[in-house]
Amino acid sequence: MSLIRRTTLTFLMPCLAFIVGAQTVLAGAPEGRDETSSLHIIGELSNLARIALPPDALAIVELIDPSLPGGRSVAEQRIALDGRQVPIPFALVVERAALLPEQTYFVRGAVLSGGPATWITDEVPLDPSVESLDLGTILMRPYEPIPFASEMVCGDQPIRVGYLEDRMRLQVGDRTFDLRQAVSGSGARYEALADPTTSFRGKGERGMLEIAGTAYPECLPVETTTTGFRATGNEPFWSLELTDKRVELTTDLGETRINVALTEQELLEDGRRYRNLIEDGDLVVSIFDRPCIDTMSGMPHPARVEIQLDDRRLEGCGGDPATLLQGPEWVVEDIGGGGIIDRSRVTLNFGADGRLWGRASCNTYQGDYSLTGETLTLGLSATTMMACAPALMDQERKVLDLLARIRTFEVDPTGALILKADDGRTLLARRG
Repeated sequence: MSLIRRTTLTFLMPCLAFIVGAQTVLAGAPEGRDETSSLHIIGELSNLARIALPPDALAIVELIDPSLPGGRSVAEQRIALDGRQVPIPFALVVERAALLPEQTYFVRGAVLSGGPATWITDEVPLDPSVESLDLGTILMRPYEPIPFASEMVCGDQPIRVGYLEDRMRLQVGDRTFDLRQAVSGSGARYEALADPTTSFRGKGERGMLEIAGTAYPECLPVETTTTGFRATGNEPFWSLELTDKRVELTTDLGETRINVALTEQELLEDGRRYRNLIEDGDLVVSIFDRPCIDTMSGMPHPARVEIQLDDRRLEGCGGDPATLLQGPEWVVEDIGGGGIIDRSRVTLNFGADGRLWGRASCNTYQGDYSLTGETLTLGLSATTMMACAPALMDQERKVLDLLARIRTFEVDPTGALILKADDGRTLLARRG
């Protein structure tokens, strides 16, 4: 059993919250076994910052078999540091009988203080067929909890997905992956830094997960499985609510109400369709992952919905508009039609919990945002107080003033986010 999985873990705790052990433990071959039957792995953990580790720090190094979703610990070493600092040498000895010759394994390390991880490494792939391995220095980085992460379920596998400044962080069980965006013809695809066979592709509110080459069922937001998918349309007004078991359609000022069991979905290239929903007529619901503008409120939604009810065709929009804003960071390309200073950086991040943060040019800011039926409002609560060149400070003032006056938004056909102020000015941004 993996040392990591023995930890009491919640989604809000660091993913490497290991149980603290008092002594060093080596997973190795029994005494007297021929050393050629064992794989010897050595190396050291270090960090570039050379920040002093606390006296109670504990270093943990594991060899992981990634064939299971959470990863299976094949060997581990726990090192009570007792005030010692980096570099931290380690040595793992693994019986070859416990390894599959064609399986890729990973080494990962962490330093804990008081239980949670404070420093972690990326997973380092290795080939178990060699006689011995000297991994040299493996650099650790400060552990960063996933800010404003989205919780999803891929079949039976729960995951968390969040975005740091320059990468996606994916948490699957007790394993954490840092991924960078890769070239993709459809949707935003991210690959693990050390393993391109581990990836996540986001498309609308959904996603596709692959770990070490193993594909999982379509990933759905947790809220989709509890609150369902909602859609509405106008002229005539209709509303649709779809859960994992039932679909309810209401139209004709409430005179037509259909509540039936949900049939198996038919996957489309850019969405899904449900047929044969009623026995005494024809009801087909099609949901397309394409931005849709409500014809009355002007509010954009992440999905376009088409309903065929006997000989009637109903069209409208569905999904939570906030999901169009959330996700990877937005990088501003134009401020009020005046462009942006070369090599300056203005960004926006929209959290799933309503938090807003980013860079205004020189300083960073934070606050919140809210969506009503027709408007988007941004509220800034704090900024840092650094001083920069006058041109950057002037651009920053324009950005902060514009953000305070935003009232609506849209996502254009090229994927650009356009925030619109009450005085007609706009701010244009694209995914970083």
